Parts: sequence; structure tokens; C-alpha cells
Amino acid sequence: MQSVTQNGAVFQTAAEKAYEIISKKIMKGEYEPGMRLVRRQLAQELGVSPIPILEAMKRLEQDGLIEYKAHWGSIVTIPTVERVMDMFAFREAIECQVARILATKATEEQKKALHALAEELDILRFEGSETEKITQLHIRFHVMMAECTGFSSLIAGLQKINFTWLLFNAVQSRRARPAIQRYWHVTLIDNILDQDPEKAEKVMRDHIYDSYYPFIEDLKNSSIKY
Repeated sequence: MQSVTQNGAVFQTAAEKAYEIISKKIMKGEYEPGMRLVRRQLAQELGVSPIPILEAMKRLEQDGLIEYKAHWGSIVTIPTVERVMDMFAFREAIECQVARILATKATEEQKKALHALAEELDILRFEGSETEKITQLHIRFHVMMAECTGFSSLIAGLQKINFTWLLFNAVQSRRARPAIQRYWHVTLIDNILDQDPEKAEKVMRDHIYDSYYPFIEDLKNSSIKY
């Protein structure tokens, strides 16, 4: 967990900095799928000792960004179509359940916080901000919804499906399409919080698959075959 210094700046440990740098390089494609990541080489590249790199790599593996192969070591996760479909199926199960719970259980304070974050996210999307910035806010939005249910297993579930990588690539694929809705996430949260679990589940499922289909299409058409 990050701490805040006296002047308000966020303090990061060496391991947190290493995680942030490596994860960004993976998502941007600088570290390509299947690439072997050697701890000592990463330590030299990032200018830190191998210990923070080891801590960062453990977290990267937990988040699904890298995987361990026997007799080979750690590699960047290879996003096959089948694997991505599996990720989305798990995400659908988790987030649709989150939506059903929030429909009737969200407090007024939680509703205000979710609505404010949804509005901020829609503004960034409409203004054409950087994909990375949108992705981070998008993750905060969905994780906050899970947090509002009070069930830690739902939050942990999102982390297990490589959520950061999944949303980053889904945002990229979705932004390449025209007709981005101006109040996409505001409308989503308004419908989820409308006291109707069935409606909440449906709108969440529609929201997930709106980015799923472009992402799968892009992956199938990619010139890079994994």
C-alpha cells in the first residue's frame, strides 16, 4: 500500500516503482507476450537491486501479467483468444453479481462516490485523454463498485483475471470505434442503482461485452500470432 509524504506526494517503495514500470511496459507492448523476464537484467535496466524486482514480479504474477514456465522462468503472459474469452467470462460472472448487489444494497454515500467517478471517467473518455490514464480511472471505477459490496472475494476475483491488462486492451480496442457515448458510465451506474437487480445485471453484461467484441476481433485479426 502506498503512503503519502508530508507535502502530499505519494511515496512508493522500490518494489512498487518496479511494478509500475514493468506493468506499463507490458501493457504498451515494450515487453512483448512470451518475452522472458530475467530478474538481474530487469534490476540493471531499472537501476535497483534484485530484491525489489523479485517482489514486483510476484505481484505481476498474481495480477496475471506474467507467468512462470518450468525450466524457462518468468515470461510475459501470452494473450490467446481462448485465454481472453475465459478472462471475460470470469469478469462477467463477478461484475454482474456486483451489479445485482449494488442495485439494492448501495448506500447514499456510495452512490454519490460512484456517480462522481463515473462522471470523471466519461469526461476523460470524451476529451480523448491518454489510454493509460483512462484505464487507471476505469479500473478504480470497477474496483470501487466491487468494494461497495463489502465482499473481499469479489475484489480478489477481479485481480485474478488480469484486470489491468484486460481493461487496458479493451479500452484501446473500444476507442478505435466511432460513436463513443458521452455519458456511458454515468448511464451505467444510474441503471445499476435503480433498485432492480435484473436490470442491473443486464446493463453490466451489455457494458462488458461492448468492449469484449472489439477486443476479440482485434486479437483474431492481429498480425502477431501467439
